[in-house]
This record gives sequence, C-alpha cells and structure tokens, in this order.
Amino acid sequence: MPSPRPTFIAALSVVFALAAAFLTVTGGTMLLNPGMFSFRIGATLLGGFETAGPYAFLLGSALYGLTAYGLWTRRNWARRTAIAIATWGIVMAVPSASAAAIEFNPIPLLLAGLPIIVRVVVIFFLMQPPVTDAFSQMKQE
Repeated sequence: MPSPRPTFIAALSVVFALAAAFLTVTGGTMLLNPGMFSFRIGATLLGGFETAGPYAFLLGSALYGLTAYGLWTRRNWARRTAIAIATWGIVMAVPSASAAAIEFNPIPLLLAGLPIIVRVVVIFFLMQPPVTDAFSQMKQE
C-alpha cells in the first residue's frame, strides 16, 4: 500500500494545476481575441517566454499541467521539474529584487522578494529526505 501523499505535495500539485488552467484560458483567449490581454499577464509563470505569444502560454500550460499530474502521482521527474521551474523563477526575479534593494523601496522590495522566498521554500521542501523518499517509494510499488 502506498504511503500517504504529503499535504504540501498535494497543495503544490493543485497550485501547478491552477497555473496550467490560467495559462490555458489566457493563451486560448489571446488566440481567439488578440489584444485582449497583455503578454505581461503571464510573466510570473512563463519567466520571459511570454513574449513568444499565445503559443508560449499554451506550451507553458502543458508543462505546468504535466508537472501537476506528476506531483500528484509522485513521479520523481515532476519533483525535479518543479525544482527547475522554481529555480528559473528565482533567476528571473533577481534583477527586479536587486533594483528595488539598490533604490531601497520597501514595498517594491517586498513584492520582488516574496516570490523568491516562496520559491526557495518550495525547493527546500522538495529536497528534504522524507519528500524524496515519498517520491522514490512510488517507483518500488
């Protein structure tokens, strides 16, 4: 019998599924009604690729959806993919956080730094031995 799914993993898979749904709706709307949304609406989730247009939104939704499914079913490739997505989000958020730190604007610094902190927490959690064990147990069963 498989071990119970850690609550954080279930919550993280739901967040990835919601991101996939958002990108699907936004990308589909951009295809059907160009100009309705700015490409910036997907910047946080797509990390610079949003300028490629609605197809980038749809490809991003596929990536987030597959990752959500993999996390829900505890596939190790999905854990690694979630770590990579979070790492890419950190890399893309550093310039705005650095600019806010140099100007020492507290509100922009908080808004730029909070996503970095959340992503670091996600990576930290996904690297913990009990979590990696939960993913590796699915392979054996």
